[in-house]
Amino acid sequence: MFKKKQTPLAMDTVLGQYSSITGNIETEGSIKIMGKVEGDVRAGGDVYIESTSSITGDVFGSNVFVSGTIKGNIFAKGLLHLMMQARLYGDIEVGSIVTDEGAIFQGTCRMVEVPEEEKTENTGIETNLSSENNNVNNNINLNKKKNKLKHKR
Repeated sequence: MFKKKQTPLAMDTVLGQYSSITGNIETEGSIKIMGKVEGDVRAGGDVYIESTSSITGDVFGSNVFVSGTIKGNIFAKGLLHLMMQARLYGDIEVGSIVTDEGAIFQGTCRMVEVPEEEKTENTGIETNLSSENNNVNNNINLNKKKNKLKHKR
C-alpha cells in the first residue's frame, strides 16, 4: 500500500581512481571519491575525498574527510577533517575542523552555529544545574546577610 522510504546505504556511491566526471554529483547517502570531478559534490551523508582524487567545485556533506586536492569551497554541517595529504584551495563553512600536520588550506573559515533546538537538547542538564547553583548561591548570600545582621546588634 504505502512504500517505506528506503534509507541509503552507509557508502552508496564510489568513484574509482581511474574515473572522471564532468558535472555535478548528488546523493542522499555517503560518497567516496578516488578519481577526478569537475563539478559540485552534494551528499546527504559523509564525503570521503581520497589522496588520489582531485575536485574542481564545491563540496557539501554532513562530514567531509579530505586527503586529496580540492579547488572549491566546502560546506560541512559537522566535521571537516583535513588529512596529511590534503590540499584545499577555497573557503570552508563547517561545524568543526580537524587538521593534520602537513595539510594545506588556503582560504577563509566560517564556523556554523548549532541550531537552537540542538542547543536546548544539549544544555537541558546545564540549565538545571545552573538554576540549582543559583539557588545555592542565593541561600549562601541570605545566610551572610543574616550573619551581618546578628553581628550589628
